[in-house]
Amino acid sequence: MKVFVGFGYNENDKWIKELIIPFIQTLGCEIETGEEMQGEDLAEGVITRITDSDACIGFLTQRGNPNSEGIYATHKWVIEELSLAFGQKKPIFELREKNVDPQKGITGKLQKYEFEDRSYLLMEIAKFIMKEKAKLTHKIFMLLPDEFVKEIKPQINDIKCSYRFLNKMKYYDTEEAKLERFQGGYGIIIKKIPNDEALIEITVTGPNRLSWSSGFVSVGLMNVHLQKDS
Repeated sequence: MKVFVGFGYNENDKWIKELIIPFIQTLGCEIETGEEMQGEDLAEGVITRITDSDACIGFLTQRGNPNSEGIYATHKWVIEELSLAFGQKKPIFELREKNVDPQKGITGKLQKYEFEDRSYLLMEIAKFIMKEKAKLTHKIFMLLPDEFVKEIKPQINDIKCSYRFLNKMKYYDTEEAKLERFQGGYGIIIKKIPNDEALIEITVTGPNRLSWSSGFVSVGLMNVHLQKDS
């Protein structure tokens, strides 16, 4: 799992580089940052690194001196990094230091944690990482019945396969999948399953109006029976 970590590249945030990043690495993650590309605007290289990552963790720590109400500003580029990851529908975890301006950040459904005592951060980060790693587990769905296999086999190079999830009344965007040959038939490899309660719909199309689909079925299945579309 590749994780992009956004933070302030200064002496006050040195603890993130020395403590947090090595800890995330011990959880089996590859780390990306934009440290050598720092600046007020997101560099193209940072955008690429976020795009290539599986998740994003952003530290909105105190920056500069507090205002008259004791509220601190934070790092503009970290907010932009989180916003970019959010727009790409990546899992994000916003870690906000206490007394940082609550108006500075992004809105929407995302995981947030406000901290003052850093000793609890490792546990919260570990929970986030383990939850997201579980979603990246690959699963093979074998496609049946035999009539389906017989029809697609002669034109396998022209077959297209796609899938989408339905989870908690939310329809996910359709994704392309590659039809793979396995011992015993054909199937697809899927990762990033939302959770064990999600449903998946698999569709296979080809020349001469070939079309088979499953309707929404449980992701707990290993063998998915397709029906020929009329």
